[in-house]
Parts: sequence; C-alpha cells; structure tokens
Amino acid sequence: MAYGLASESCCIGKTVPTAALHPEFHLRLFSQAAADDIVQRLLNLDAFWLPRHPHLPFHTLGATNYYDITGNPAKPYLRLARQYNPFLLENFGDVYRALLAGLQEQLGQPVDFLADAALPGFHIFGGHADFTARDEHDILHGAWFQRRDGHGFPGNPIHVDTAHLALGLPAAVAGAPLPTLSFTLALSLPKEGAGMKIWPLRLADIADLGGRQQMQLLQDCASRLVAYQAGGLFVHSGDYYHQARGLPVQDGQYRITLQGHGAWLDGQWRLFW
Repeated sequence: MAYGLASESCCIGKTVPTAALHPEFHLRLFSQAAADDIVQRLLNLDAFWLPRHPHLPFHTLGATNYYDITGNPAKPYLRLARQYNPFLLENFGDVYRALLAGLQEQLGQPVDFLADAALPGFHIFGGHADFTARDEHDILHGAWFQRRDGHGFPGNPIHVDTAHLALGLPAAVAGAPLPTLSFTLALSLPKEGAGMKIWPLRLADIADLGGRQQMQLLQDCASRLVAYQAGGLFVHSGDYYHQARGLPVQDGQYRITLQGHGAWLDGQWRLFW
C-alpha cells in the first residue's frame, strides 16, 4: 500500500464532486461470517490491545489522535503509529484492502492512507453495566476530556470530528473547508444493537453559545439514530454533532468497530485515525 506525505501541501481541487463535501452512505464490506472471523482474530490478539480507561473494558488496537495527541501531554501518537501500523497490516491486510477498494468505488475518487499517521484502528468495548446509557453521560467533547478517566464514565461524548486539526492538517484551503469524512465498520454488536446518533447541527451552528446553552440546544433539537449492521461500513462527513450509541452492558458481549477519518489532500482521500 502506498503512503503519501503527511507534510505535503493540500488542495481541494476541482475534481471533488459537490456531494463528497458532505458524504453519507452505507456500504456492505463483509458478510456476517467474515465479520465474525475478523472479530475472532481481534480477540486472539487481546494481549496487544491498548487500554483506554482505567476502570472499564474499553480498548483500541492502534493509535488514535484523540487519546494519543489531544489531551495527552506525552503525545505518543507517532511512536504508537510506527509500532502498530505494520502489526495491523500484517494481521488485517484483508480488512484494509477491502476498505480502500470499497471507498474508492463508492466515492469515485482515489483513496489511500496518510503517511506517518496511524492507520484506521479498532474500538473494542467489552460488556459492563457502567456502559448503560444515562443522561449524565451526554456531555460535549471538552467536558469529556476532563472526565474521561473517571470511575464508571464511558467514552461516548457528543462531538464533531476534528482529527485532521489534531494532526496539523489545515481547517480550510483557499477559503473553503477542507473536505473530510469519517467512517465506522461495525464488526461485533451487542444483542440490543448499536449505531450512531446524529444531530443536524455543526460546530459553527453553536460555537458562539456557552456549554450549557450548547447542550440545551442539542437536547431540544431532533436527532436521528443510524443503525449499524455487522460487516457494514457507515461513512459520514464528521462535521455534524454525533455520538456512539449501544455500548454493551452484558458480560461477554462486545461492540467492536474499525474507526477512521479521511481528508482530501492533493487529489486523493487520505485515511488515518
């Protein structure tokens, strides 16, 4: 798989279709049986999972910007990316090939991975009663960063995706927002199901409000729930407020997904986490 340069210049270019500026679609990448096989391989590699909460069974396999750059003074992101990227490609090369091929066919644009960045990686939530959805768990990203390691507090803040900014990519080029996308490949879901809650609001819509006002507006605003299906990929722009739903609460159940982001750089979608 070819890699570009994380430091290269970025341009939106005339080849990006208007629809790609705010993509949203579902794509079937794997059958249930194939998804089950990927999950078993992940479970067999549990010794390599990175713990992401001191009290709850939440792990990643792979580096991620929001734990390893944002809010982490040590910033181990690049070190972990160098350590885990070859490991992920060795063990899940078929997953990454299917991801690139599926996105490229659907978007009609070249798709590759961003050099020197973490590959899309895996979220692994094990079953725990503290993952039961509660109103007090519905907080914005800024507040979550201050509380994410607290006892009994799960990691599903209401947020917009700004991973490209954490990696030092531009917010805009030539006066236009840098096109971005985010994606989730569902692999194992709790019996009750899981998905993503999405609000029709973007960061700019509530940026001038205080935190309480922002939360009140989100609570008052109609949202929708996107249901996941094992083996299915859900792609969205990432710039509308959203939140993970359906964390597992029963022992022995899992919510396992492949997560990642993309940015349009020099005529290609470049993927990272």
